[in-house]
Amino acid sequence: MIRRSDITPIGDIHKPHGIRGELSATLDEGIDPRELRCIVLDIDGIYVPFFIGAARERGTESWLIKIDGIDDEKAAMRLARHEIFAMADEVADDDDNGDGVHLYDLIGYELTDAEGTPVGRIADIDDSTANVLLTVETADGRDIFIPFADELLTALDPETRTAALDLPDGLINLND
Repeated sequence: MIRRSDITPIGDIHKPHGIRGELSATLDEGIDPRELRCIVLDIDGIYVPFFIGAARERGTESWLIKIDGIDDEKAAMRLARHEIFAMADEVADDDDNGDGVHLYDLIGYELTDAEGTPVGRIADIDDSTANVLLTVETADGRDIFIPFADELLTALDPETRTAALDLPDGLINLND
């Protein structure tokens, strides 16, 4: 079973191209779908792998992708307008902060506030809206939700799997 923490977004499928099942897609710069084992799509809340039969470039980031088993326009239409993911271990770490850590890599990290006071362990990340939320399990067994933004991150140590956020006063005890 593929979990959200196993994958990273790399682009979008737009629409079918032609009648033989090819799909028009835009991929992040530097991503070549011919070098991937598979692409992953969210199909009704389940991450499903699709194997690429062929792919050809149509510009710097535009591709025509043929997926194994998708042989006509009707089947291709079912995959249109989906975000494309790749297995995180297959793509280079091209994140914004340059430290080689993606947002979903933070799951399992111990979180502290900016002063080093323990908050809990990051259990999940909800990025389904523009406001990313961390689900943090506290030492007393509560789940708290903490908004995440890069500018709040004050420290990150992949070796010790710890992260520190500059949290607004009272946020942790909001529901007490």
